[in-house]
Amino acid sequence: MKRHKNKRRGFTLIELLVVIAIIALLISILMPALAHIRKQAKAVVCRSNLEQWALIFSMYTDDNNGLFMSDLGHGSYAALSKPELKFYYKNNELLLCPMATKPYEEGGRNPFGAWRGDEPGDPLGNPPCSYGINTWILSKDTANYQVPEKMWTTPYVKSAAYIPMVLDCAGYQNANPFHKDDPPEYDGEFIQDSSENEMKYVCLNRHNTTINGAFMDFSVRKIGLKELWELKWHRNWNSNNAPPPWQFRGDPTHWMYSFRNYR
Repeated sequence: MKRHKNKRRGFTLIELLVVIAIIALLISILMPALAHIRKQAKAVVCRSNLEQWALIFSMYTDDNNGLFMSDLGHGSYAALSKPELKFYYKNNELLLCPMATKPYEEGGRNPFGAWRGDEPGDPLGNPPCSYGINTWILSKDTANYQVPEKMWTTPYVKSAAYIPMVLDCAGYQNANPFHKDDPPEYDGEFIQDSSENEMKYVCLNRHNTTINGAFMDFSVRKIGLKELWELKWHRNWNSNNAPPPWQFRGDPTHWMYSFRNYR
């Protein structure tokens, strides 16, 4: 009887290279999709944080005769971590958009950087923050004392769903924009310690041509960057008093030119 030997045949080098090439191709196709899904997940967490801030502000106004806090000031601290608000939360992670967690002094870059100011007497400073308050909602503000008629003071007003309250922000703690403000000259332009053109604090390409915001009716949604000029930031805001800055420029090379229009 003849014995037939069973020979075990392995992969050839060419077959292995083909398999590796296919895996590499699949990874190259899947990685952008996974990155997009990761960014979407962070945007969802960001809106969840802002829902918590909407609840915090709702509780605060309920406890204070329907009024917002008075005069948080413009010092080097996070307005959202001041004692009058800190009483309502314990988790400092609420101060950070998941897309912007690295402080500027540690290498963070706009629009994905967080800011942190040094509180007097606190060697560690405040926790980093990447959200800010619309200054115009306050009951009083020393930087805007000359225009008290613009302050909202309470959330119980008409058009509350169009009035920003807390939102993605690159500034120290808050922003008080005007309709005449220009958008950033380029994606990621950063200004600080400025009393002018504070729309640049919130006009951030942080969530794929949008930011997230909580409004004075305590709702939360994403906001298109060009839509920022259509919101009702203060009592005298008139979004129809002039065309948005990028329209009268008519510059097709501006980085926001192709973004969605809201008028």
